[in-house]
Amino acid sequence: MSQPTIQHIIQFQSEYHELISQFTSSHNINELTPRQIALFMDEVKYFWMKRLDIIGVELESLTERNTCYLLSGEIYLNVSKNEHFYFKSLGDFHLLHDPFLKIEHFFRIPEGLIDKGEYVNYFRRVLIDSIKVLENYQLNFFILPIQLLAIEINQKHHEVIDKFFFNFLSSMFGKKYEEQDSFCVDFNTFEEIENQLEPYVCDRIVFDSVGKETISLRRKIEMHITSQPSYTQLIAGLPEAKVFLVILYSYVAQISDTLLVCSVLRLYPYIRNEVTFSYLLLIMFTFIEDEMLKMLRDMIEKAIVFYIFRKEMDGAFEHFESFEYYCEKIGEKKALPKILSNMRASDIDIFQGGIQKIAKIIQELFADVAAA
Repeated sequence: MSQPTIQHIIQFQSEYHELISQFTSSHNINELTPRQIALFMDEVKYFWMKRLDIIGVELESLTERNTCYLLSGEIYLNVSKNEHFYFKSLGDFHLLHDPFLKIEHFFRIPEGLIDKGEYVNYFRRVLIDSIKVLENYQLNFFILPIQLLAIEINQKHHEVIDKFFFNFLSSMFGKKYEEQDSFCVDFNTFEEIENQLEPYVCDRIVFDSVGKETISLRRKIEMHITSQPSYTQLIAGLPEAKVFLVILYSYVAQISDTLLVCSVLRLYPYIRNEVTFSYLLLIMFTFIEDEMLKMLRDMIEKAIVFYIFRKEMDGAFEHFESFEYYCEKIGEKKALPKILSNMRASDIDIFQGGIQKIAKIIQELFADVAAA
């Protein structure tokens, strides 16, 4: 592993920790208001904007010769659930989106349009987890303004995602769609939509958790709306076809944004969420011959390997007490190169099955961890 020059990134972690500490020392985090949070997020954005150029230079150096994973499909690491052990297990460096920038839009909605109580509670969880990362694991994980680094023009980025979404929609239904209205003309009900989907596509369209593939599309959507109260106002009065598009877009946009950001910054997505991973597979198999996805083959392969690792090792770190000791051992193990080398030696193509074989490689390589 090359040793890059990232002294500014390291320095900024300390300064960022100080910024958050000043906020928590001057506010009762159990009685925060949306306005206080919005003002804090202004400070966070200003903090990063002043440092953006030098971070970009050092990050480019970091990713040039190192495998750098980015936590994707999640807002925060979740140290309390031992997720830092899993995330540290593969790759050279491990990056986190600034979580406050990721949820900033929740607090830009005009007062009265939506109940922000749940968002304030969520902000508090994000804040507590970020403090844990910065206090205990500042040199193991780097919190960075990933979106600001990757996206120069926000409107153009959204246009690319919109285009990707409608290409995806067109591929699923075998008809060219360039906007929502033409889709809503073709379909009235969830049942009509489901009847036009290939079974494997319908199975992959999930909104809450994998394992609900066998239930109807209508039931999946109803369960999702029930679990997400904020959707109620957003979709009130909309025809069923548009409700389907609104919900589907949020998931497809998330995974396409992940792929775009990682490709721009030369990162690899670490996806641990089952639903996010399901959409990665759905997009992958829908566009298996697409030139863009062929270029992203290495990125997607490493993302799938890490997801398989996370599933295979679930619960393995409950008994670990020393994260520092684990980091030392995982550094010696050099697990990712060994997994990929074994895959090549066994002629395993992750895009043509082989998941069970990869799982076995991981089990054998980490047998000492599971037994410890």
